[in-house]
Amino acid sequence: MVQAGKDIATVIDDLTTTDIGGRDTIYPISGAARERQGNAASMQAAEHLVDAVDAGDTVLVLTGFLIPPTMVQETDGPLGAVSVARAVDAALGANPILACEPAALDICKATATAGELSVLDRDTAANSRRTVAVEEFPADRGAAEAYVDDLLDEVDPAAVVAVEKVAPNAEGVYHNMAGYDVSEETAKVDVLYDRLPDDVLTVSVGDAGNEVGMGLVQDVVIDEIEYGAQCQCGCGGGIASDIETDLLVPATVSNWGGHAIAACLSHLTETPVLHTPEVERRMLEQAAAAGSIDGIVGGTNAWCDGLPPDAHEALLRLIHEVLGSSVHSRGGGELGR
Repeated sequence: MVQAGKDIATVIDDLTTTDIGGRDTIYPISGAARERQGNAASMQAAEHLVDAVDAGDTVLVLTGFLIPPTMVQETDGPLGAVSVARAVDAALGANPILACEPAALDICKATATAGELSVLDRDTAANSRRTVAVEEFPADRGAAEAYVDDLLDEVDPAAVVAVEKVAPNAEGVYHNMAGYDVSEETAKVDVLYDRLPDDVLTVSVGDAGNEVGMGLVQDVVIDEIEYGAQCQCGCGGGIASDIETDLLVPATVSNWGGHAIAACLSHLTETPVLHTPEVERRMLEQAAAAGSIDGIVGGTNAWCDGLPPDAHEALLRLIHEVLGSSVHSRGGGELGR
């Protein structure tokens, strides 16, 4: 029997905000987010997407976090972004575009392919299902402005979902969690948020306070997260994000927040869009094979945020158990198309 939506949402959010790795960031962030926007953020996000996105609409999914000193894309972010792309494609009939740093492009393409999506150009993908366009969001500010102008003119997105997308602080500087400036090679997504029309739904997923959407809890990040108030780059601004979105979905691992949104879309639309634990492992392995590293322990070992693949598979199994119904017991192998 399917649990009530409220119960499902509460349990899923409890699972995805449990500090399994002991990083000491998620509890202050998730607690403040619940006080300010209510409980069950992943279900709220899914409900907002159902309301805002019609069949044929474009949903822009942002991800990308390059880890210094090598400035290689980490494993957290692309998997959650692919979860969201799969879900809006299959459950809502939308056309997802996944945009990331140029240096992350091959990794995001490999992750999407491992996640059972065909990677096609924007025009071809718009006329096909089980597909995603994966594009470069430029790090150069002038090029980013041109990209955003083209994007808004050509596809007019109904929603923008950011998953582990590093954001600037109040001084306009992008930081990693250790407080170092990573602006030079980071996509200038502030350009997009400055230019988005007010009627475009914005949803974000993050885990540490320096991501898009964490502007909602900026004061908490400044007060309670290491380097939140004082970074190590000399800009004087700390790592706290200055970009707020319509809804913030905190998660212990940002990928998990993307999975939570997909699970809630599965429940609301009765469409099995959440991938299986086996696909989760395959995405981690293929991302690593393409060069992605664990942002905490390093290495192309298919770990993510200091946790081995088994832990991420287990989380998927638990979410599927919560969903519980016979339509979901097929494990998300079908995408409803």
